[in-house]
Amino acid sequence: MKFTVVMADPAGNRTAIVRSGVPKSERAKVAAAIMADPSLRAEQVGFETRPLYGKSLGRLEMAGGEFCGNAARSFGYLLCREKDIDHCKIEMSGTREQLEVICDLDRETSAAQMPMPEMLEMVGEEADQLYPLVISRGITHMICVDKEFDEAFARRMIDKFGKNYSAFGVQFVSGDRLTPVVYVAASDSVCCESSCGSGSLAAAWYLSREKEDGFHGFNFEEPGGTITVNIAKRQGRYAGTVGGKLTLEDAVEMEID
Repeated sequence: MKFTVVMADPAGNRTAIVRSGVPKSERAKVAAAIMADPSLRAEQVGFETRPLYGKSLGRLEMAGGEFCGNAARSFGYLLCREKDIDHCKIEMSGTREQLEVICDLDRETSAAQMPMPEMLEMVGEEADQLYPLVISRGITHMICVDKEFDEAFARRMIDKFGKNYSAFGVQFVSGDRLTPVVYVAASDSVCCESSCGSGSLAAAWYLSREKEDGFHGFNFEEPGGTITVNIAKRQGRYAGTVGGKLTLEDAVEMEID
């Protein structure tokens, strides 16, 4: 089977976008081949498919069925570049919302509207040391504020709490630094990611809860680059976008048995 892959690099979170034509029954095999190819250095794989709703320019379904903010803005940027436009609406796995993506093709930036969290819970290993779980439809994130990156801790939290979700992130936030670890149930994989769009949004949403109504901007320095989150808060309602620099590579043709 032959297929086409476009690699996107949103702040180091290298995303393989497989162009349309791969049936669902073959996606696991295709995703495994892409992740195993050292020349691509992919951290995740999404598959272009036909939109389910009206007025969407395209739809991207992640290999694990999760939601991914970096993949959303990467896919929107790819479609905008092809159409030579500066914004579009797309669909993503893990959410029922149509998402607007706004691009500056000259500056190579892309910002995606994000589905907002639905619930907040507090969990932890000890009753006196609890961490917030920011629960969204397509992915849940544990936000560890003022805690340095600790992979062993992240894996314990994933084993204890993350296996209850289709996708689960542990976000270590220290000042302006954010270090993400993400688990995806469909592939039973844990990845120390270069950046995480949905995790950045979850952290910004949590940090905005005690702020006054208005617009709040966050620039998280992540292992692969900077992710910018803008949160609008009004009377307990929130809206948000995740954006930043993004590069696309030339399409490559691949073939597997």
